Amino acid sequence: MRGIYIQATSYRFRGCMPTIRRLFLFLALSLAVRSAPGTAAQTQPEVRFVTSVELVQIPVTVFDDKGSLATNLSKDDFLVLEDGVEQKIMYCERERQPVSFVILDDLSSSMTDKIPFVQEATLSILDRDEPQVQIGDEFSVFGVETRVTRLAPFTADQDDLERRLPALLAPTNGSTALFDGIYIGVTALKREATNKRRAVIIISDGGDNHSRYSLRDIKGFLQEADVPVFAVMAAPTLALSDLFTMPRIKPRGSPRPGEDSKPPFPDLPFPNSPRDYIGPAERHGPRNMQTVAQATGGGVFTARKLEDLSRIVRTISLAVRYQYVLTYKPTNQHAGIAAEGTAKWHKLHIELRPKDKFAGYGVPYYKRGYGRLE
Repeated sequence: MRGIYIQATSYRFRGCMPTIRRLFLFLALSLAVRSAPGTAAQTQPEVRFVTSVELVQIPVTVFDDKGSLATNLSKDDFLVLEDGVEQKIMYCERERQPVSFVILDDLSSSMTDKIPFVQEATLSILDRDEPQVQIGDEFSVFGVETRVTRLAPFTADQDDLERRLPALLAPTNGSTALFDGIYIGVTALKREATNKRRAVIIISDGGDNHSRYSLRDIKGFLQEADVPVFAVMAAPTLALSDLFTMPRIKPRGSPRPGEDSKPPFPDLPFPNSPRDYIGPAERHGPRNMQTVAQATGGGVFTARKLEDLSRIVRTISLAVRYQYVLTYKPTNQHAGIAAEGTAKWHKLHIELRPKDKFAGYGVPYYKRGYGRLE
């Protein structure tokens, strides 16, 4: 009796952004030989053949020379290098995808005077320009202080969330367990999110003085996660008096992709001026946020003026919702195979070509490498 079984499965390896999908085809051939009466039945050992194909997918955000999200690019416009070797791009996709957002709001004592900033930045993430039934975005909000508290479970009801947020985002006298918040937020995304496209947005000064996890722990954890992290920070020079007179964000009329609305690129503050009022833990904030963002293909934005705030957060949310996804099969996928149970790190570099055609364009957000388990 002969039996042929074919099984197709997919598996996610370390460094899941870009995501590596491996298709295993198992061919098991068994032959049972029935002997003549009086002799024991003999079974030929199972023969198994295994073959694998890897596809690497890289979400990429591109800005044009006017600072708007670039549109109408094709796979021929991108150059992808893996470990210095050019890769042949198989597919280039770009379309509006529903996103599951986790928003980490710093409510610790260091942010007491910036709670209006936190509230407005959080509201800016909501996409109120499209019917909710069509876009499918969902949001979960966590408050970060001495402990990390879930303020709102995943919901697609943006109107209800907008009504409740001001009451939920109240200042505390707590310390800051920001790294713990990142771990808890990413874990919630992996376990509960319904959308494949996901992102974490941190609204904080970046300081941490109460986490069980260290910056090194979180960086390693994020390198294995399929989640980009973006941070929104208030510059030390942002006038505190102005925070309490912030105008409400207009619910409609936000710029759409491709419109001429120049977003600010990441601009880290240097807290050395006489107006520097942040504490010792917060002085490390920019470095902390830059470390976690770079580990995930995200970025750090700093608001120096109040009018920048809604535009900054809008830029981040659009960058996540309208990413290009480049797919390729590594040409050197069998080179330097790591020992079983270990990871081999592969460096990625992406740029647009020819350079003169895309002068002034930027590709600031993509993951610079991925690890593969063999």
